[in-house]
Amino acid sequence: MLRRALAAALLLACSSAEPLSPEEEIAALVASFGAAASGRDPGAAADLLSESYADPAGRDKRALKALVTHYFLGHEAIHVFSRVRSIELGDPPAAADVVVAAALTGAPVADVGELETLSADLYRFELELRRDDDGRWRITSARWRPARLGDFL
Repeated sequence: MLRRALAAALLLACSSAEPLSPEEEIAALVASFGAAASGRDPGAAADLLSESYADPAGRDKRALKALVTHYFLGHEAIHVFSRVRSIELGDPPAAADVVVAAALTGAPVADVGELETLSADLYRFELELRRDDDGRWRITSARWRPARLGDFL
């Protein structure tokens, strides 16, 4: 489902005369992570990280890719249901602070109400993003903690 949503967003972006806003580009990055997780593709997930990635836990890009790979290997099927809670753009908009609530489940999720009946890993991600030299948004740092259902509303 996330792949279809991402494909639709990209199709609209390509067919539109208007370029995507920074917020739309960031939402597409979040959807890209969902697609990478669903495909259990750590390389695609790592491509969303800046080469200079560093987080408060001391992980660099290589260490975070290893953590993501471990998570992917430990789960037969991964489906991501996410909500972008906030996007705060810098001035100029080459950096952003983003809060995302994400549920990682073994089954597809159509709406937040389904999370009450599924076994899911719920997280609140606080991401720092920067636009790289190639113009793409990449994650430069991330913090996460367990989330509650209320984080998705």
